Amino acid sequence: MTEVSLRDVQAVDVHAHPYVANEHPYTPEEFIQKLSLSVLPKQMHKGQVSSPHQPFPGSIMWMQILTRRMARYFDCEPTLAEVVRVRNERAANFQAYTRELFEDAKITGVITDFGYPTPMLKKQAYTELCGARIWEIHRIEPVMVRLRKECANFGEFVEMYRADLRTALESADVVGLKSIIAYRSGLEVMDKNEQAASSQWEEFKANERAEAKALRDYCLHIAMEECTTANKVMHIHTGVGDGDVILPKASPSFLLPLLRHKAYAETKVHLVHGGYPWVEEAAFIVSILPNVYMDISLQNPFVGHGVKRILSQVFEFAPFDKVMYGSDAFTVPEMNWLGVHLFKECFEQVLQSWVESDYVDAETARYIGEMVLYRNFESIYIK
Repeated sequence: MTEVSLRDVQAVDVHAHPYVANEHPYTPEEFIQKLSLSVLPKQMHKGQVSSPHQPFPGSIMWMQILTRRMARYFDCEPTLAEVVRVRNERAANFQAYTRELFEDAKITGVITDFGYPTPMLKKQAYTELCGARIWEIHRIEPVMVRLRKECANFGEFVEMYRADLRTALESADVVGLKSIIAYRSGLEVMDKNEQAASSQWEEFKANERAEAKALRDYCLHIAMEECTTANKVMHIHTGVGDGDVILPKASPSFLLPLLRHKAYAETKVHLVHGGYPWVEEAAFIVSILPNVYMDISLQNPFVGHGVKRILSQVFEFAPFDKVMYGSDAFTVPEMNWLGVHLFKECFEQVLQSWVESDYVDAETARYIGEMVLYRNFESIYIK
């Protein structure tokens, strides 16, 4: 039986963040911290290593997989200490190291959210660092935060906010807008209500992290309108993420009324992170709404061995042309690198099982892999 292989297939990462070189060599503890979804250093789990076979305190399965895959790549002992030592040597020339990892993983392009980290990094610097084609997603919340200080009243704020989004979308390299409303007031977005939004202006002006739900919902509606007019894509964070996410209201199912709104029937919407852990809900949504898509970033690679399970679950409902590859890499290039390798490793197993079950032939299985890795991106964003 023909083996399904994706090893030579290029990858376009549809959701990741930029980063810069570490200022000094990492300790094992620092490297583990960089690999953690917790962006608050003081909240990292502490502990003692009492056995050579004990995983490093605070590490999870994806970190264990990364350690072993990097050890294989470096041809060194599969211990965290040795991997970090070799990594520090190679990363002394951070640009060369980053480009080496991108080339090895065949990453040819990245849709990059420059809204994190802050202060924002420069697109040109990140492009030169990784050597891949960089497209930008324009995050709306930093615009809102900046304009709250510059505008005297709500009317001026709305006018300047809309103008900012419109100008950003005119750039060929800006493929859409992004909202992290899931971190601020949740995904249960109400109908556009100017009066209610205006009533929360002073609250938002005084506190950029205020819930100000009506105002935030109003701003998301404006972003949806501008993406519709520009024929570009609205990215909406769904599911888990940073620790301050409004988790009870982070399921993509809360977005259904917004996505079904007749004003947005032609709006392309990208469910960032595929709603994890509510991946079945996201898969169902993209199966019933023609212009809604999803990626598997964050869940890949951060759930480690669960990537295989998730890929199988996603395609229980999601059409093959509605799912895109992503990583949510945000601190080090190893995230980009393992994201591709772990995805291919897991998807090959899923695709092979489909071939063995006579659901698809090997050629079709490989083409499906190519669709998720780069072809769907080209269809949704380029054509």
